[in-house]
Amino acid sequence: MEYPNASPTLGFTEAISRAANNILNTNGRSRRSEFWWTILVAYVATYLIPAGFIITLFTIPLTIRRLHDTGRSGWWLLGSVILSFVLIGMLIYDFISIILSGAYIENIYFSLITLFSKYILLTSAALIYKIVLLIFCCMDSDPYPNQYGESPKYSFDNK
Repeated sequence: MEYPNASPTLGFTEAISRAANNILNTNGRSRRSEFWWTILVAYVATYLIPAGFIITLFTIPLTIRRLHDTGRSGWWLLGSVILSFVLIGMLIYDFISIILSGAYIENIYFSLITLFSKYILLTSAALIYKIVLLIFCCMDSDPYPNQYGESPKYSFDNK
C-alpha cells in the first residue's frame, strides 16, 4: 500500500493568498492552515473595521471547502445557519407576543420560566452543533482523494 507524503504547513501569506484566490469557490478542498489563518484575519477585521462582519461572510465557502477536506459535505454548515435563524425568529415572535398580550403580572413568572427553558435548550443545541463543526474543521485532511478532489496536503509521489 502506498502511503502519502505530507507537504509542510502553509505560512500566513500563502494561506491568505490561497483563500483570497478561492474566495467564492465552494468546490474542492482547503487545508487547516489556510482555514485558520483566514478565520483569524476575518475575526480581527470584524472588530477593527466598522462593517467588518461582512468579511466573515466570505469565510462560508472556505468553511465548506474545509469540510470537504475532511470528507464531509458542505451541507453540514447549513444546520448551524438554520439553528441561528430559528433562534432569532423565536426571539422576535416571543417578544412581539409578550408586547401584544400585555404580559399580566400573575403569569409573568411562568412565562419567563418557559421562555428561559426554551432558549436554554435551543442555545445548547446550537452550541453543541457548532462544537461538532469546530471539531470537523480541526481534523486533519483526508490523505486520499475523495469525492471533492485531491488532497491539498498529501501527495503520493515517492521522491
